[in-house]
Amino acid sequence: MTEEQLEIPGIGAITQAEPAEEERQLLQVALLKRVIDPDDIALMDYVEIVVPQMLEHFSLLSAKGSSDPRWEHNPDQSMLAHILNGIFPTLRIVKTAKQLLTDLEERLYLVSYTFHDLDKLIQVRHLSVADIEKAEQFYSYLENWMQPLQIHKFFPEYQQYLGDIAYLILNTQTVYGTNLNLPSFDLKLRGRRRDFLREMCTCSDKIAYFLKSPNAFLERPDLRECLNKLSNGSLEFAYHQIAENRGMITNVINNALLRLLRDEIGWKPLLFFPTGVTYLKERGKQETQLPTLEDVAKIVETRLVDYCKEKLKDNLNGFTRGGKGFKFADFYYDFFKTDELLDVIHTGCFKILYENKEPSSGRRLQKLEQLQAADNNLARIDLHFEDDIRVDQLAEYLDQIEKVVGEVVGREVAAEKILEILGITDLQSDFQTVPRDTRAGGVPLHWYFLAGKYLLRHRGLDNTQMRELLTNVAQSVCDHFADEIAEHDEQRMGFPALHEYVKQMVDINGSANLQRDFEAELKRYIATKRTGRGSDKGCSLCSSPFATTEQRETSVIFAPQVYSGKNPLGSSRVKRGICELCSIEMMLRQIMMRSKLNLVGGKKYEAAKIKWLYLYPSYFFTTETGRFARDIYNQLKHLNFFDVRRHLRKGMEIKSFLMLDEVLIEAGELDPADDPIFKMEFEENDLATSYFCGIPTLGKKPTDTESWVLPAFLGLLLPIVFNAKVVVTESPIPLYSSGKEWRETVILDAPHSFVTHILSTDKLRIDQIHPALKRTASLYDVNIDVFQEKTDPGWNHLNEVARDVDTDAFYVFHYFAALQRKKKWDNFPKPKERELSIPRRYLKTYEYVGGANMSLIEGVAERCFAFYGPSGFVTHAILRAVTLIEDVIINSDPKISADDLKYEARGELSNLMERIGRDAAQGYRRLPLKDGVEAEAIREFVEYFYNEVFLNYCEGERAILRDRKNRFNAGITAWYHENWRKFTRQKED
Repeated sequence: MTEEQLEIPGIGAITQAEPAEEERQLLQVALLKRVIDPDDIALMDYVEIVVPQMLEHFSLLSAKGSSDPRWEHNPDQSMLAHILNGIFPTLRIVKTAKQLLTDLEERLYLVSYTFHDLDKLIQVRHLSVADIEKAEQFYSYLENWMQPLQIHKFFPEYQQYLGDIAYLILNTQTVYGTNLNLPSFDLKLRGRRRDFLREMCTCSDKIAYFLKSPNAFLERPDLRECLNKLSNGSLEFAYHQIAENRGMITNVINNALLRLLRDEIGWKPLLFFPTGVTYLKERGKQETQLPTLEDVAKIVETRLVDYCKEKLKDNLNGFTRGGKGFKFADFYYDFFKTDELLDVIHTGCFKILYENKEPSSGRRLQKLEQLQAADNNLARIDLHFEDDIRVDQLAEYLDQIEKVVGEVVGREVAAEKILEILGITDLQSDFQTVPRDTRAGGVPLHWYFLAGKYLLRHRGLDNTQMRELLTNVAQSVCDHFADEIAEHDEQRMGFPALHEYVKQMVDINGSANLQRDFEAELKRYIATKRTGRGSDKGCSLCSSPFATTEQRETSVIFAPQVYSGKNPLGSSRVKRGICELCSIEMMLRQIMMRSKLNLVGGKKYEAAKIKWLYLYPSYFFTTETGRFARDIYNQLKHLNFFDVRRHLRKGMEIKSFLMLDEVLIEAGELDPADDPIFKMEFEENDLATSYFCGIPTLGKKPTDTESWVLPAFLGLLLPIVFNAKVVVTESPIPLYSSGKEWRETVILDAPHSFVTHILSTDKLRIDQIHPALKRTASLYDVNIDVFQEKTDPGWNHLNEVARDVDTDAFYVFHYFAALQRKKKWDNFPKPKERELSIPRRYLKTYEYVGGANMSLIEGVAERCFAFYGPSGFVTHAILRAVTLIEDVIINSDPKISADDLKYEARGELSNLMERIGRDAAQGYRRLPLKDGVEAEAIREFVEYFYNEVFLNYCEGERAILRDRKNRFNAGITAWYHENWRKFTRQKED
């Protein structure tokens, strides 16, 4: 790859890279090409040629917001998001309205809107072509950005249409006034077509700037007027909106409404927000009547049940076997009728108790024999049966039939019918003699006894016959109690809380006035503080007005006692409650988030120390960017920083982070079963924009430090990858409903202290992301360099590293020296192709962490090595002259005058050089003795060191110099290893 520096007026030098032929395409570009119309040649060329350059230059360039005091009141939006958020919806409006564009017109529009914020790109306001001088300046600025974005490849004839492009750029916005003086431009397009393209640019800018919620157009008549003009009056806006964002529930509701309004009502989705969608609808067309909220609630509930049932059947989420038999979450009862549930348990039975698995029936027999020895009632029974996995299968499944059907007709009745179907009623007396307390949650010994005896009578059943046997028993029991089961299932199934929630929270095109029941919420909150009969458990996660139940380990993914600190004072209550809505949310996360980690039950979940990453669009996703974000989201995999750091050693420019293979992979390469990240699975037609994932901490007993390492890095990386905002938190419930609720691009909610040491803040604006990424990645790299032991990166030292460097940036070189000692290097290994050398990496790290004294290192080193040449690269040889002057100052009398101290230092250095000259000391002279050249260089070195290092950096304190000298000297060493070639040896005359 060849690089050249291009100077952009007002912004400085940028690197222009020509990609090598073998260089693979950015994944973001490949995914965008998949989701746009392949027949739209102009847009396809734009995505293939221009967007890769925009990803590099515009991903973290602010169009709105930033840390600049002039613009910090605005929420962040990157220039890339601003441009794509304008282009895609505008083209969709035009094409939906069948307003045909020629290829030339579309390319002119795309180029013009790309540069409509040219004043922000060059940071020069009030651009104009009103006179010759201003016109020359404007076209110079424009031309300087054409090449980096490769406009010459996308639109080779652009120079013939520079006048039309300038006209569209300068007349897109109206905030500074428009430049409609046509003689000022060399125009080629016909007036009506040019004005239509101008209206497209204006509409794009307003959509990207003002649409911050699904129904924001209601307050913007200018937006509705833009739509009217572009569609020739044929289209109008519509929307659906949800009052809040709970995560999974919100996605389910969003997708159900999207399918309903798109597929049945005929609205065309335009913009996707975390809490709703803006649509296009035909003006004046007789539509199907909009569904009532009652209808919507039923549709959402049906959609949720259908989707979750299939997932549960396939994945058996939370279905386990403990010491007391099969365990599964209570929500299985909400999704499956009785016969369906028994069929699912049948699948789980043979998945867990597979052939050749070590059986437990032998241990169960031993337990029965122990009971027999202590119970005369059991003495008459022949307990013997075989230690066989088929006994386990039959016993555990019959126990589940008794429990499930027993809820309907009573467990005794269900058990009697099972014995009748198996044809072993002669064992009923013995069966009933087995101690009954085992049925209250203990091991089902009675069923192990019965199963063992049955299989002694029916020897030789193979796996297929066992499956058929269990199926036949379950079906026969259900058939016998069919009427009772049907009535029970009808009364039990459903999600009344979700039903009520949808009716409260959904608005379709103004059909509902969204209002939360704050009075009910307040009453419930007050009730949580009471003790006695009027108390309420309250929800551990939210303050909704819905009823709460005590947490159960199989139904929530955190330990039931975690939130016990929220109990009323003086209460003996241990477990907190969880409301019906949060129960559904947690249930959905178990069912719909794919991961190879089965963390049902509090201890496993808490041990994983999961951090949740919530991704919010910069206002919205378009149809195209929504699909693009979904595809990237689906391909996120666990990040291995060992691999990441090898990639970043070649550089830490924005493109370096975009090209990380360790974060993104090509479609189809990753088996979801091997991915520990918790992510929601989206179907092809689902475009909900509340994307989030859970990042578990792998390994045994991970620490809090380890739990924040990768989530913090991903939180900084994903704004580049997704072009979206990110919140990293331990909260399983989203902190914000949409990105408009906070101005920053990244929020790290209550991070570990090492994060604040590295970043100095937990909220970052868009222009702070790239520096933060470089600081974080470089210090992670330092930590691994120094503290790695085999495959352990030593993350538990990271807080120490971050704290030290936060205290004094020169600590970077302390760790440089530690690495050198660890590896026993005098000279450093040659770097691999295109990688930075080790000294160079540490010098760059010092720069990234805000080292303001790099010039101090350079100033001392250049003056020192101007006259002194080390013999080789041994550290003490490199530093001989520097340590000599440091020792002179540190060991001097505090009362000595500055001039006398300098004379003493110069004398000691002159003596050193004299000994070197007569080979009494190692090293060599770089300067001749004649004319006092060497003496002058020594004098200049001493003056600089005394004034800049001792007086300024060390505040004139010998103790501070003593404390800092090793770190400072390590910086000199790193600098010399990287820059020694600058010095040529000169022989003494």
